[in-house]
Amino acid sequence: YPNVNIHNFTTSWRDGMAFNALIHKHRPDLIDFDKLKKSNAHYNLQNAFNLAEQHLGLTKLLDPEDISVEHPDEKSIITYVVTYYHYFSKMKALKVEGKRIGKVLDNAIETEKMIEKYESLASDLLEWIEQTIIILNNRKFANSLVGVQQQLQAFNTFQNLTPPHLRAVVAVAKELEAESYHDIKRITARKDNVIRLWEYLLELLKARRHRLELNLGLQRVFQEMLYIMDWMDEMKVTSTRIKCQQLRFL
Repeated sequence: YPNVNIHNFTTSWRDGMAFNALIHKHRPDLIDFDKLKKSNAHYNLQNAFNLAEQHLGLTKLLDPEDISVEHPDEKSIITYVVTYYHYFSKMKALKVEGKRIGKVLDNAIETEKMIEKYESLASDLLEWIEQTIIILNNRKFANSLVGVQQQLQAFNTFQNLTPPHLRAVVAVAKELEAESYHDIKRITARKDNVIRLWEYLLELLKARRHRLELNLGLQRVFQEMLYIMDWMDEMKVTSTRIKCQQLRFL
């Protein structure tokens, strides 16, 4: 600080600039340091002592007259400066503790956001799985080759519409587990339920595809049988027509 040069605990404090600098260092909102003049010792001392008492709660152990003398009492100044030290050390500790509390609160808020995200993802995915299971359990198939082919094509398209929530649910659950979330058992149970239903859904998808492919094969056989029957009918008509012509010729 300008006009502040501390090299002892007597005369270095006599003009009051050091006391004001000490307060300004930690509470710059209380003092306009640039307006202070080294030559106005009494005002400087009175200003620092009053601010320390009113805003910092430090007892005014000294008066300006005790300091602005040729040989100020060293022990008295040391005793008074120590009260500043204890106050600002405590303030710093509280500031550090405040940052720690703030960090804990931030972590709690982030965890709460993760919980909300997890609940939303899990709910949406479970609803989608349950609806899909109902669709896959429908055993109705088309009664024509074209109809079954369309069903198989629609199934292939549907199978590619797997929602992206499955991996997200597992990832968020792992994050919460890493954060030692207090209700992790419930989170894990829901995740396991999602995985169990998903595996069941995959089994249904596999079975559905198998049934569709079997039905497609049957429809092709039926189609070929119809072609053969039509051909036989045509051959029968042709054979009858030939016989009639032969009888007429005779």
